[in-house]
Formats: sequence, structure tokens, C-alpha cells
Amino acid sequence: MTDITTAINSLADNTDNADRAALLTSHSMPLPATFRFTYLDVPFDVGIRRKPEGGAELVVRGKLGNIPYSAESVAARDFLQTVVDASRNLPMVDIDVDRKQAIIARGMMAFQSVPSPATIAAGTAAIAMTVKPVRELIVKSQDLPD
Repeated sequence: MTDITTAINSLADNTDNADRAALLTSHSMPLPATFRFTYLDVPFDVGIRRKPEGGAELVVRGKLGNIPYSAESVAARDFLQTVVDASRNLPMVDIDVDRKQAIIARGMMAFQSVPSPATIAAGTAAIAMTVKPVRELIVKSQDLPD
């Protein structure tokens, strides 16, 4: 383990910022690829695959919360239905409710060629950050009266 750490530190010490940026964007990922991450206490699944016509497609999906039943809280249910309706205009992300009343966010990005890992990370972060206001409103709805 120390050999790997030493090699990484040596690379960082001997590489200027322009070389680091070139290194980050010079490699492509083997596709298909999947990974998971958690943001705002929401687990997200990410998949990237080659498109038959060329390029690649990135899909990010996460369950942002649930719409409560009327018996749990009419106010929270109405509020969250309004939030979901208003969220339909968000860029890069589709917000919808599945048949189990879960609020699902699904974002997609298409690339003309196979993107680098840095580009995949940036696209994933952009999609995740787009849902932040929606997630914050979902959390606030838990404080509404029953």
C-alpha cells in the first residue's frame, strides 16, 4: 500500500496543473460501467454505456423520498405533489412518482464519444446537484403538520 501512495504522491509532486488536467481527460473508461454514490442522504445509481450509433449515454437515478399517504399528512402530501409538478421543468433531470409513491429522479447525458472518467464525474455531479432543491423541500415536508 505504501508503494502506491508513494507513486501517487510522486506523480502529484512532479506534475503541473496543465499536465494533471490532460491526464484526467486523456483516459477513457471501459464501458458499460456502473457505480453508486450518496448525496444528501440519497443513494444514487449511475450507469454509462456505449450507444449503438456511437458515443455514450450517462444515466443517474435516485429515490429522493416518498409521498406520504393522506392518512399520514394531507399537508405534506399536497405539498410534495406540488413540488413534483414544479420539478418537471428542471434541466437534465426528470422527477416523477412511481407506483409505490416514491419520488424518483432520473438524469441523462449523451456524449458524442466515450467520455473520460473526469467528464463522467462532472456530468454525474451536475445531475445530482440539480436535484438538491427538490431533496431539500422533501426533507422540509417532514415538518408539516399531520
